[in-house]
Amino acid sequence: MVVALANGAALAVQRPGGAGRSAASRVVAFAAAVLAVSVLLTVAGLFVSLPAWSVWVPAGLSALAAVSGCAVAGRAARRSPARRFWRGLGVAAAFMTTGAFSQAYDSATVTGESLPVRLPTMLLYLAAVGTAVSALFRVPGRRQSWRVRFTMTVDVAIVAVAAGIAASQFVRSSRLLVPDSPVLAALNLIVLATACAAVVAVIRVGLTGHGPVDRSALWWLTPIGIVSPLTMALIPLLRPWPHLNASALTMPVIGLLFVLAARAQLTGDTRSVATGVAEPADGTAVSWWRVLWRSVSVVPYAAILVTAALLTVVALRTGHLQAGAVVGSVVLTLLVLVRQLVALFDNTMLMDRLAYQVNHDELTGLANRRLFASLLADHDGPLTVTVLGLDRFAAINDSLGTATGDQVLTAAGERLRHMAGAAAVVARLGGDEFGVLLPADTDTDTDSAAELAAVFDEPLQVDGHDLLVSATAGYATGADGDVPDLLRRAELALHLGKQRRTSRAVRYDASLETVAERDATLAAQIRHGLRAGEFRVLYQPIVTLPAGRLVAVEALVRWQRADGATVSPAQFIPIAERTGQIIDLGAWIFETACAQAAVWRRRHGAAAPLVSVNVSARQLLDPTLPAQVAEVLHRHELPADAITVEITETAVFGGGAALDTLHALREIGVVLALDDFGTGHSSLSLLRTCPVDVLKVDKSFVDGVAGSAQQEAVAAALISIADTLGLRTVAEGVETARQAERLHELGYRYAQGFHFARPQPATDIDALLQQRAGAIAS
Repeated sequence: MVVALANGAALAVQRPGGAGRSAASRVVAFAAAVLAVSVLLTVAGLFVSLPAWSVWVPAGLSALAAVSGCAVAGRAARRSPARRFWRGLGVAAAFMTTGAFSQAYDSATVTGESLPVRLPTMLLYLAAVGTAVSALFRVPGRRQSWRVRFTMTVDVAIVAVAAGIAASQFVRSSRLLVPDSPVLAALNLIVLATACAAVVAVIRVGLTGHGPVDRSALWWLTPIGIVSPLTMALIPLLRPWPHLNASALTMPVIGLLFVLAARAQLTGDTRSVATGVAEPADGTAVSWWRVLWRSVSVVPYAAILVTAALLTVVALRTGHLQAGAVVGSVVLTLLVLVRQLVALFDNTMLMDRLAYQVNHDELTGLANRRLFASLLADHDGPLTVTVLGLDRFAAINDSLGTATGDQVLTAAGERLRHMAGAAAVVARLGGDEFGVLLPADTDTDTDSAAELAAVFDEPLQVDGHDLLVSATAGYATGADGDVPDLLRRAELALHLGKQRRTSRAVRYDASLETVAERDATLAAQIRHGLRAGEFRVLYQPIVTLPAGRLVAVEALVRWQRADGATVSPAQFIPIAERTGQIIDLGAWIFETACAQAAVWRRRHGAAAPLVSVNVSARQLLDPTLPAQVAEVLHRHELPADAITVEITETAVFGGGAALDTLHALREIGVVLALDDFGTGHSSLSLLRTCPVDVLKVDKSFVDGVAGSAQQEAVAAALISIADTLGLRTVAEGVETARQAERLHELGYRYAQGFHFARPQPATDIDALLQQRAGAIAS
């Protein structure tokens, strides 16, 4: 039966899924049943006389089960160190099985002895223990530093000395010890060796970590070290029942522990293969008791407590301690002292390392915001705080990847540290912002801030390539009570400097607080305005040249507060961009424009105008934008090409996520227009990489037409390039009839501007469409 179970399990583990675990469970069930039978026989033997051989049947079967379990685990192991371990353990189980049958024979043939066992049987048991210890020592452990290895060595020494003290007391107190009996001496040696094997198993659990041999399997093997002393304790208790044998009664327990260990190995291997996830090596996401049991450093302290308790009991019972116990106690105390010194040293280093990590940026090694603010709070003299932000760093991350972005930050931090000098404190404050703390000098503060920003005029060396990065700086100077607030002031100056783009170094002054407060108030009002329905959409016609026929409209948002005040888009759009409210505002505009486009299509059919909707850079970074656009178009039953999405050059110049969003919108089928072309980076390569259909030429170029040849040269060149690339071109900001006429002569066929119509409500567009329809009908 055992052989059948072993063969079935070995075949099962070759197949994925739970078959291996199921077969192992059957072997465990068999070993448990054998143990139950042994317990029943023992209970029965207390009341009736049983044949001596009967108690050895479960012992032999359990020993065979142990051999089978080790064989199954060895065959199923997917790494050679685990196979070697389980094969070695299987050999130990085989020695144990042979010893069990030998002892059964001894029990039947040896009479008149207090312990009916011969020396060959003891030698077989010793071979089993020795083989098991050898297999445990050969379990590979994870690589450790010399300090960790030294600590582990001290721990092992503490456990060994404690075990030695306990063993010596056991030998002295054992009534079975007869100096002239080699059998009993071998028995004592087996007990001590088995206990040592348990200690080795515990130590190997700590050394192995998540290795080829499952940790749970090693823990299942550890209690075997307790079974041998238990056997010795049962011998005098079972003397009234000579037909009961202590070894026969405890052998099923050992067999079950072997089989449970094998099952733990099978379960661990199957789980790793099925999930591809190894047990966390850092102890994360585990309960406190698992951390405690996984930490081998608990073992030496437990050994000390057990030894102390043992020596206390001995001293109380005998009134004195043997010399060996005293010497062992002294050695144990010295080892504990060494262990505590090592722990103190390790804790000191750990605290220093943690303190460094808490106060320094992990990527650049510079001081972090916490340390920078702390140093700032400790100063009371005049100081200058400069905060620098890398321009368009998000575009670098999106286009070149976060790994390159990290290298840019590291190189930028190193260059700032070198430029600032030893007297300065340079910190990475977070993201792409760096802080520099310097003694204040009113005459040179502006120059210093500008020089810090200018260090990026030279390209950064990143991964063997030159990468040009620019920076904007904000700085603030103060002393005494102003010092703690300097960092906030410098950051405020930086953020406003990035908005205005008027200077690379912006100095803080009190007026910036007013601007910041006004922006914060306006942001709150935007949120309220969205909820209260204060925004509305106007539509500016886009017409054909030269006829001026309405073919499309551009949706433009306007805001009139409840108090009647009108807020210019130039004021609230940038605030909405910075605060992220442009996402909700833009979604509302798109929804409103699509709803109106659907009304016009139902009302005017093919004469309904196409509708253009502006989408901000912030919206393009939202990965859900294409899905939102598709959902709105579907809900209003609009064809995708009835809507034009207008984006600016700067929104997609860096590529990355914004460009991916454009491609996704193009796949939906919406028309894409590049708005205000010429006001941003003006890169002609953008026309090749960006999937646009329409080019809207900025008003600044339209203003030059109808003037000198030099003034209209750019407008002429742009229409030529657009025609070559197959792009439709719309001239923006047309304000005079002469401009419209000249644009038509240059080749422009579409235009918009005040010359044709101002932005107007949807009802006025309806009137224009009806007027045109009436003119056609007449």
